[in-house]
Amino acid sequence: MRDSLSAYTTFGIGGRARRISVARSRSELIDLAPDALVLGRGSNVLVSDDGYDGDAVINRYDDIVFNGDLVVAGSGACLASVSAAAARCGLSGLEWAIGIPGSVGGAVRMNAGAFGGAISDRLLYADVLRGGAVVRLGRGELGFSYRHSAIADDDVVIAAAFLLDKISAAVTLARCGEYTERRRSKQPSGKSAGSVFKNPSGISVGKVLDGAGLKGLRNGGAVISPVHANIIVNTGDATADDVCGLIRIMKGELEARGIEAKEEIIYVGGFKNGVLGRLPHAYDIQQKGR
Repeated sequence: MRDSLSAYTTFGIGGRARRISVARSRSELIDLAPDALVLGRGSNVLVSDDGYDGDAVINRYDDIVFNGDLVVAGSGACLASVSAAAARCGLSGLEWAIGIPGSVGGAVRMNAGAFGGAISDRLLYADVLRGGAVVRLGRGELGFSYRHSAIADDDVVIAAAFLLDKISAAVTLARCGEYTERRRSKQPSGKSAGSVFKNPSGISVGKVLDGAGLKGLRNGGAVISPVHANIIVNTGDATADDVCGLIRIMKGELEARGIEAKEEIIYVGGFKNGVLGRLPHAYDIQQKGR
């Protein structure tokens, strides 16, 4: 039986996998992850129209446990949900993550961040499935840098622990409200995978692409957002090829200006003409046995 992966990505795009399983606990995730594509919340993923020729595991191990100022979350938990739960407990340090739809596992893998904050600021340790065994890696062992960690392609994040600051819940909830408003004013609604390209040091890719006049550019059912030129939106019937056509144009504009174009989006499956090959993992995908 072949199942569609489009239902498991925020783009709502993509073909079928050979088989899809859902992991709802730590033990299920550890058992199912070897030799499978592991998807978290699918918020930074573009799946090929031809699908993925292998097994896929949807990570829904989303337990969140509080112990004083320590928060331990399953890697399938939505990062925004962890941020909100911590804020309600008066725990500060993850307010910047409110509204981010990606999973904890994907966020740790790519050192997700926003509004000047990052996962590496508060991560205490991550439990990682590596070589058939779960190892606990401290922050200093994870090689964090901008939108990067030392977690390998064959690793799968199982859980993560964050050390936060105990303050007033009124303060943390107010901060979450401020970040929510800032995000709402800058991020488009609709089906998307978030930012297409990483921001090089001191450069806003969105502003560069806006200056190139790309806002609102359409290819089939995909459009470069009129709100943010570094985000592509599925207007309802976009294909992966529609999206790729826009990405090529965006990349061309950046490279013409001497800016190295590095995608945050992760490509799953085969893409026509080989122009979009395998890339490093980022925000919300974990893979093994590809």
